[in-house]
Parts: sequence; C-alpha cells; structure tokens
Amino acid sequence: MRLKNDTNNFAASFNITPPYQMLVLHSKMLIYPRELYQRGVQRKRVEMIAADFNEYVANEPKVSFRNGKYYVVDGQHTIEGRILRNGGKDLPILCKVYTGLTMEQEALFFAEQNGHSAPLTAGIKLRAKVVGGDAPSKAFLAATNRVGLAFNYDSLQLSDYRISCVGTALKLYNQMGEKIYCESLRLIVAAWEGKPDSFRASVLRGVMHFVELYHGEFSEERLIRALGNVHTKSMWTSTLILHSIWRIAMNLLADKHKNTVDFDLKSTVFVTLI
Repeated sequence: MRLKNDTNNFAASFNITPPYQMLVLHSKMLIYPRELYQRGVQRKRVEMIAADFNEYVANEPKVSFRNGKYYVVDGQHTIEGRILRNGGKDLPILCKVYTGLTMEQEALFFAEQNGHSAPLTAGIKLRAKVVGGDAPSKAFLAATNRVGLAFNYDSLQLSDYRISCVGTALKLYNQMGEKIYCESLRLIVAAWEGKPDSFRASVLRGVMHFVELYHGEFSEERLIRALGNVHTKSMWTSTLILHSIWRIAMNLLADKHKNTVDFDLKSTVFVTLI
C-alpha cells in the first residue's frame, strides 16, 4: 500500500488549521525581496547545503503569496541549494505558502525567524524590523539619523558616517537611553569627522560609558579636541582604545575633582567598564 503524502489533509484530520498551505511551486516563480528586507545569498552556504542535502530533514521554504506573486520569506539558501544540485536548473519545490500577509508583516516574519535558518545579523534584523514598522526599531534608526549617521545593515566593513556594529549600537541605545546615545555620537562625529575607525564597537562603548558616567561634568569642546588627537586607526585593540579614552577622561576631570571620594569612585567604575 502506498501512502499519499498530503500534508494539508493530514493536518485537517486532527482539526489543525495551519496558517499556510503546502504547495509545489516552480523555483523560477519565486522572488527574493532583497531590496526590501531579505539578505543576499551567501554562495558558500548554498554550496554547503547542496553538498549535504537530505530530503528527509530539509525544511520547506516559507513563501508569501501577495499581489499575484510568490515572495520567499525564509529558505532562499535551501532553494538555491536545490537548484545547484539540479545542475543549476530551476525545478519544482514543495513550499509553505502563506496568504494575506502584507509586505510589512513579511518583513517582521523574516526578522523573527528561527530554527534551522542561518542566524540573522543585527543589521539585517534591524532593517527588516524597520520595514515591518516596528516602533522601537524605527525610533533607534531615527535617533541615529538625527546625528547624521546611517547603518551598514548587511556589511561589517567600516565606512564614513556609517555604523557597522549595529548590535553594539542597539545595546548601548537601550542601555544608555536616547539622550546619552545621541550626545555621544555627536561627540564622536565632531572629534573624528565621521572617519570609519571612529565607529568601532570599542569606541562607541568607551565614549558612551564616559558620557553617561560624567554627564554634565566635562567641557564638550575640550573632550572633542582631546579625542580628535587620538588616532583610532593606530589603536587596533579594544583595550588600547578604551584606555586612551579613560586617560582623556582623567585629564579632563582631575582639576575639577581633586581627590574627591566621588571622583575616585567614578574612576573605579569607569575602569571596570573598560
């Protein structure tokens, strides 16, 4: 006896109504919305999937049927792996097809994917959440844009006036609050004129911890001048960068807080942070 492989009827027999239908779609019909929220295809990952492909454990791509077209929300590497195994030719693929999703809902769906999918970088996840209309993500982006900066969503490469360490920046934004976050970024931009190395994770952490700890107790003009004399490119380790910022802090504030308990305590706290 040959069993019929019908996932939809199988689910119905248990009174389960999944939010998708299992449909076989030709791969040439599938669209990757990379300009909106999808990440680029990583060729090495595709080759790895193709080399180790197992039909029994492979996940079905998740596809959104919207405006008469099929958009791949999750599983583009699996699709490309199947095509590679097929000699580079398109082929029919069993997919989980969702209907009724808006583009914004697709983006949020993509941002929250888990399981066997390749982990999303912080930048890719942020971009998807912004497209999806996530309010905290949009506020974080807006705060960064207000100081004249943008994010490198899909690259860790350093570039002018762009933050690549998105995960670090988001953590600091949530930890410090928008006011300290923006004030610190303005100081960094003023000191190093948007140079790529000034947006390393260690620089962001050092400056923001200093601004938070000594907020209102230092001259911005003196701090900008002192930071500008530090060449971040030559300090290729986090330790060197952070200790340089610590030394600047001590020089700026020593005269004002000569041998006070509060200054000694804050100095100790700052050292533990770096």
